[in-house]
Amino acid sequence: MDKIRIYTSLRPFLLFATILVMSCANFKAYFNSFYNAEEYFKKAEKVRLENRGDILPQSAIKDYKKVIDKSRLVIDTYPEFKLRKKALLLMVQSHYHLGELGQANSTIGEMENEFGEKVYIERAYWTSLIKWKQGKPQPAINGLNDLIQYGLNKDREAKVYLSIAEIYFEQGMELESMDYLEKAADIIQEPNEKGQIYYRIASLSFEDQDYSRAVSAYKQVIKNSQSKKQIQESHLKTVQIYRLKGDMDLAGITIKNMLLNEDYKSIYPSLELELSKLYEMQNMLPESINRLETIVQDYPKTEASAEAFYLLGNYSISQDWNLDAALKQFKSVERENRKSLYRQPALMRIKEIASYTQSKLDFIPWESRIVSSDTMTNFQFTVIEQNELAKILYSLNELESFHFNRSDSGLIYLDLLIQYADQSKLLPKALYAKSIVMEAQDDSITARELKQRIMAEFPKTDYALAIIHVDDTYKPLTTTSDEQLVRAEQQWLSNPTLAIDGYKEIISKDTVSEASAKAAYFLAYQYDYHLIQPDSALKYYDWILKYHIESDQALPSEKRFVFLNKILADTTASNDH
Repeated sequence: MDKIRIYTSLRPFLLFATILVMSCANFKAYFNSFYNAEEYFKKAEKVRLENRGDILPQSAIKDYKKVIDKSRLVIDTYPEFKLRKKALLLMVQSHYHLGELGQANSTIGEMENEFGEKVYIERAYWTSLIKWKQGKPQPAINGLNDLIQYGLNKDREAKVYLSIAEIYFEQGMELESMDYLEKAADIIQEPNEKGQIYYRIASLSFEDQDYSRAVSAYKQVIKNSQSKKQIQESHLKTVQIYRLKGDMDLAGITIKNMLLNEDYKSIYPSLELELSKLYEMQNMLPESINRLETIVQDYPKTEASAEAFYLLGNYSISQDWNLDAALKQFKSVERENRKSLYRQPALMRIKEIASYTQSKLDFIPWESRIVSSDTMTNFQFTVIEQNELAKILYSLNELESFHFNRSDSGLIYLDLLIQYADQSKLLPKALYAKSIVMEAQDDSITARELKQRIMAEFPKTDYALAIIHVDDTYKPLTTTSDEQLVRAEQQWLSNPTLAIDGYKEIISKDTVSEASAKAAYFLAYQYDYHLIQPDSALKYYDWILKYHIESDQALPSEKRFVFLNKILADTTASNDH
């Protein structure tokens, strides 16, 4: 009887305990699911922000999808869950970042149906961003600006400003973007976030050479950021700006003070490079070179040593004209650091030196013949020889004048070309190149004489056209090939026969300009594909390969020339049988 009484008295308690245990189990289940969704979202956001501007990494895509799955499970299974609004918002953001704009909009609608005006801010914000991604930037900006008038807290207001800045930046409106970035940075409370925004402002301003704004922003990074790397980079960029703005004394003092401070030990190599560049700008070349040599010895296999070797290579060219030393130094760039920004420029330098060395070797037999010709009366190379010689001489000039910055040496080769290859295809190009060098040397009289010669002897060339575009006081003696080409193109639809005569007239008088290559290719194409006259097509394809082998039209011309010759040869062989 006592047992029955005890059991009866315990029954309400047991029932309560059972319900409590079941409730706790349910609570634990949906809480764990939501907790997992939040953790996946944090991971995805971290990866996305680290890869801002790039394609969304697969790890972030997987995590966003997990956020959606976990949040949906909680919402559909546990209607009593108190954090439903937050779960729906996680889904909206995840769909948005995955580019699933339709699903994001649908989830916003679901959130609005359940919570009404309580989610006005979230709905307006994400709806505006979706409009942006749908190609409606101005409605998006309008919606975000309207939201600012709603009376947001500081963090939300900063978030809206950042979004407007991003939209403006994508539209190429960088000044407007920068203004909104600064508005966000001014009001955001958390120091590290403030530092991150100012870091972006500083980086963009530095790229745009807005150095005053960049310096101001870098100082804010130093003040607010918790990233040691960003703080040190900000100090370094500030020094660079002092140098670029010509404030040599301030740059020098700042660099030397930082080199004495152990706190900046990790950027010592970069500071040494800055000091070397500062010495160069002050024409203290021995000091600059000594500093670079110290860097490659003290900081091997670093980005700084790679850049130092590149700069030493340039010094070997500009100061010593020692191509062997320069070649070794440029080859060292890649060995020091394959990720160096100077790897590709160094490889280009290596190719230039190789090309120059080969051209010098190619010129040796010609140089002997030129020297011997001085004792001969009325000596002249054949036209074929002149074209071959001109290629070598122009290559040497181009490398010396425009790649190695030795215009005086380059002029020697130009003068040889003008004297000994006056019937070559490269003569007008050589005259034009020399006129540019003369202008750079403030010899306007010689430059004008050269231009007048081009206008008189080569009025249909691209060089004559370039002269006219810069200075309309030069008048061509005849219509340029460009003008004739335009006229022929206009006549093609109304009078094809007359137009073809126009194209033929261009190539009969002009073997140099780009317009003549275009005219010849048009004729070849018409005879090949429409008029079905393969012999005539071959004639014009061959003309292009003879006079414009380096043009855009040369490759397709060569392919059709080989193909048509094979067809004609096969046809002839069949007829013989």
